[in-house]
Amino acid sequence: MAGSIRWTAPHLRPSVTETPSDQDTPDQDTPPAAAELGPEQARLLEREVETAIMRQDGVADCAVVFQGVGDDAGERLCVRCGITGRYPGIVFDGDGVCNLCAMYAGNRERIHAYFGEPGDMVRHIKERSRARGSDYDCLLLFSGGKDSTYVLHQLVDLGLRVMTFTFDNGFISKTALNNVEEITAELGIEHLTMTRADQNKIFLQSLEQHKSVCNGCFRSLLDLSTELAHERGIPTIVTGLSRGQIIDERLSWFYQQGVFDPAEIEPKLAIGRRIYHQTGSAIASAAVDSVEVVDYFRYSDVTKTGIREFLQRRSSFWSQPQDTGFCSSNCMINDVGVYVHNQERGYHNYEAPTRWEVRVGHLEVAEADEELRAPVNTARVKRMLAKIGYADPADRDRLGSRLVAYYVPRGPIDGDELRASVAGALPDILVPEQWVAVEEIPRAAGVVQREALAAPRPTRFGTDIGEEPEPPKPVLAGDLTVPLTPVQRDYLERHSADVERRGRALLLELPGRPDAARVRKVVLQLLLQHDALRTRLLDRDGERRQRDGGVGAALPVLGLDLSRLDEAAEPGLLRAAVDRMRARLSLTDGPVLQIALADRGSRPAWLLLVVHELVADTPSWRLILDDLCTAWAQTEAGTPVELPTAASFLGAAAAQPEGAPAAVPAGWTASAGDCILPGCSADAAGTPTRTRAVAPDPAGDGAPPAGKVLSAIATVLTEWIGGEFITIDVQDHTAGGDRDLGVRQVGPLTAVTKAIVSFDGPCGIAPRTSPAARIRYDHFGDLSRLLPAGAPFRLATRDEADYTVAPTTRPYVLSVNAAVEDGRLRLDWWCGPKLHGLLREADIPRRVAELLSRAGTEVT
Repeated sequence: MAGSIRWTAPHLRPSVTETPSDQDTPDQDTPPAAAELGPEQARLLEREVETAIMRQDGVADCAVVFQGVGDDAGERLCVRCGITGRYPGIVFDGDGVCNLCAMYAGNRERIHAYFGEPGDMVRHIKERSRARGSDYDCLLLFSGGKDSTYVLHQLVDLGLRVMTFTFDNGFISKTALNNVEEITAELGIEHLTMTRADQNKIFLQSLEQHKSVCNGCFRSLLDLSTELAHERGIPTIVTGLSRGQIIDERLSWFYQQGVFDPAEIEPKLAIGRRIYHQTGSAIASAAVDSVEVVDYFRYSDVTKTGIREFLQRRSSFWSQPQDTGFCSSNCMINDVGVYVHNQERGYHNYEAPTRWEVRVGHLEVAEADEELRAPVNTARVKRMLAKIGYADPADRDRLGSRLVAYYVPRGPIDGDELRASVAGALPDILVPEQWVAVEEIPRAAGVVQREALAAPRPTRFGTDIGEEPEPPKPVLAGDLTVPLTPVQRDYLERHSADVERRGRALLLELPGRPDAARVRKVVLQLLLQHDALRTRLLDRDGERRQRDGGVGAALPVLGLDLSRLDEAAEPGLLRAAVDRMRARLSLTDGPVLQIALADRGSRPAWLLLVVHELVADTPSWRLILDDLCTAWAQTEAGTPVELPTAASFLGAAAAQPEGAPAAVPAGWTASAGDCILPGCSADAAGTPTRTRAVAPDPAGDGAPPAGKVLSAIATVLTEWIGGEFITIDVQDHTAGGDRDLGVRQVGPLTAVTKAIVSFDGPCGIAPRTSPAARIRYDHFGDLSRLLPAGAPFRLATRDEADYTVAPTTRPYVLSVNAAVEDGRLRLDWWCGPKLHGLLREADIPRRVAELLSRAGTEVT
């Protein structure tokens, strides 16, 4: 159905569009950088910083480069494309041609082989929509600027069924928004406009990380549009990125590696996009996997002049927006990125994609110069900076933001520790923001060859989804695999139907403000410390084995922004976050853990941890949390993270004899016989329902014995059923499992025991050949003891992230969990609706609680 809808995404308020006032007049000159230094002044600063770095014991050599100032290279321009010598990594040959133009000239045919014809795109999009049975062929990202307006007309002319989507970042041109409304109405296109209430915060993060606002804007655009396309069943999103942007964003990394074959590039781009969405956003992986992004100008060689001429001929409704920044046809805030990037990086953040437009023939050099060197309205920029909350670079004179420190380590060295030590010896404004470890500093006759230094990755304005992740770095050499342990084999046999999602969740309350960088550093240390958290499963000739998958390029750390939400909305979002994090776990590809940092504004921050049961039992959690607390305290003190030595789980698994049986608790003997709940064989398929019984802790010390609770459960159930004993699968989470308690080892080492329990309590371990138990009992003890004494965190008790609750009760008809909280024993009975009714009718949970302690019983 045609029509235009405006909607504000969750955490939401209507956006307020920034408009220039009558007093705003463009400045006549580009604003000076905070540190406009000549070459001699820059060299003096570089030498001062180099001296401080060379005083560090762990540094063998170093060189410091002030970006944007060279001997004369910073003022040089490529004679072909016009790119400035201030752009990182640019080198000119004797004829004044830059290295990127030389690379393009030598690989022109291979580069253009990536691009196709409109017919190729149409066939691909229609094949995907037919396979999905979609109402629409594609969702177009429509800004109302010239490029996306041209694309919309072309898609319609090509016979595609198009829906359009606009992200209003709060600074969109009113003319551009009017273009959106008029043109979609003219063409009968269904349209949706969305905004985010927290977009200014995202702009702030983007400026802090990238010195550009466009990264954050494009992330919101892609996240929201991907979720929309997934919800509407639209399999393809079409973008209006220019060919220069496509090359800079998607392909430049591959060109640097000498890779030009589209068949090799495309799969790696898909991996990069998945990692991009996994980092810093809560978008579901199912949405990312179901929606493909297609760049229209990959299939169209139209020039900028051709686009303008087409719009003049074809669209009477499109108007050239004037209320925009100088480098945008639809937005004002990109001027903020231009201003900050020029001030803090020494060059224009659109330099690379615009010069690629020249190389491929879509712009003339003079046009590119005009786009890049048009003046910036600094009065308006400063107001927008204040609105976002980013300090004006011109007011703080941050020289360090343009300094890059290249250093040669003598051996293993902590980069954060090195930076902290150097910062203690220099004024704050001289501490380099970028640090690059290299094998050697290239010199000729004692002079640093700056052009030979590997340039730090340039900050670009888009998605970075074209960058291939670094390959994993396994600790175990080569492709070494080890067999599964008996506990793991037994686990996979029991939970084969739903094994991927079986992660336990724990919620911690943090002190102070949320610090994402600190969380990432601590999580990295945990991954390096415990090889069980890096485990990956694979199938070798029909046999399941495991290997060290390495840390990988993207840490499994997510961000949840709850700062603008009412506290009443938190339970639903927390439950959804746990579900999504469980869904992202993968035993074959990783990760096997997920961690989310939740910013709750004025309320204490949360740290949500989800770890797969196949790699960590409860004693393992205690070790993980102990190391988490230790690393947290050390980072707070500014000292290097040094964790106690941990034993290798995979090494121990490799040393185990093949086919070894799972361990059972000492003192238990084998017995025969079985008894199950009658008439409930199909009940496990229903949605599990909880019945809770609470009583004072019968032991009084926070650790009631598993046998005592088991005896009470067996007594009441066998009285109810009428049998003499009952078979129950038991996992005692307070026990150390099959591990040397003097060794710090994370891994699934606690076996499930098939116990035959009678009126008199546990009477033995059932033979492994006996029928499968239909009842499960998990004994957790005092949950507060998961955290070490003096922990900086507090356990946050929430039903939505309950450590004792597994995602499903399968394969059991009845699952009972016991844990002590605040000195009271809590029993949760989980079962399907049929058995739930029978248990409630017979008052079984209350009777068990009363048997454990006759006083103070309460049922919830």
